[in-house]
Amino acid sequence: MQRLLPAALALLLSACGGSGTTTTTAGPITTSTPIVTTPTTDPGEDCRRLAADAYEYLAAVVEELQGLTVEQLEDRAQWPEALVQFEAQGEELDRRAAEFDCDPGAIQQDVLVRASALPATGLGRLLLDLLLGRLG
Repeated sequence: MQRLLPAALALLLSACGGSGTTTTTAGPITTSTPIVTTPTTDPGEDCRRLAADAYEYLAAVVEELQGLTVEQLEDRAQWPEALVQFEAQGEELDRRAAEFDCDPGAIQQDVLVRASALPATGLGRLLLDLLLGRLG
């Protein structure tokens, strides 16, 4: 996820005319969704839960993007919290995938299959189109 989401955001910035380069000035990372790291008796369940968490995060990012203008996207100081946490969330998802020994490709595929049904407009739609390869 860490490689997929930041790359898509860079593509989104490029598609909107932005440079794609940003600097991080965010404070401490907070999240409203608790991160569950306790293994279950079914190792596949941990990976399925991780894929569900990754999808929920992507859905939140898409929702946040729908209300943004290109100018706001280009100015990191105007980003909503979901975008500020973008990189940290990707790193956390990757850490959990490694901890649970999940296949990153399978996780990404699961997320993209779910994301293909997300309703989106504006920049949120553009991000989904980039991730799903619908732009050509």
